[in-house]
Amino acid sequence: MSQSDHSMRGVFAKSVVVVALGGLVVACSQSMQKPTAAISEGQACTSLKGVLAQASTGFIALRGSGTTDYDHTRWDARPIIAGTQCDVIGWGGGRTNYACAWNKGNEASARSAYQDGLGIVQRCLGQEWTVTHPAGQTGEATLFSKGSDPAKVEVRFYKERDPSNNWQTSLTIGPPVTRDAR
Repeated sequence: MSQSDHSMRGVFAKSVVVVALGGLVVACSQSMQKPTAAISEGQACTSLKGVLAQASTGFIALRGSGTTDYDHTRWDARPIIAGTQCDVIGWGGGRTNYACAWNKGNEASARSAYQDGLGIVQRCLGQEWTVTHPAGQTGEATLFSKGSDPAKVEVRFYKERDPSNNWQTSLTIGPPVTRDAR
């Protein structure tokens, strides 16, 4: 792959992350319009902060139609961009997350999208947020927390469960997701 192909992939991945974060504004608004173009990093930061403000209410205003499984309820949330899956997930006991996943592809493209998203989130949240790197089975994760605020922001990339070979990048807002989230 040529250097220009790598550069174009990087520009595309960064645009996907900015549009994904910025699309959160759409999810927070009552408008049903989907974003059609990349937005500025400033707009993405406003979007991120708007969704964070919904965390204390369990993201009620962002919930669409829902389905209940054995251990959680998943409500559709407006897609951030075409091909992006976003949900509000109620784990029981009041634990609720806003979660988006995108970039089903290989490890390199997921890592690149993760690094771009991580940079944007770090600049948006600022230095008052503490950064940790929770261990995962695959990929990497960065968790942002702020004092005693239960809302966290996690950006990560990971390999889907076997037998899939796909990798994804995700942005999750709310309490940290654990193996036993119930």
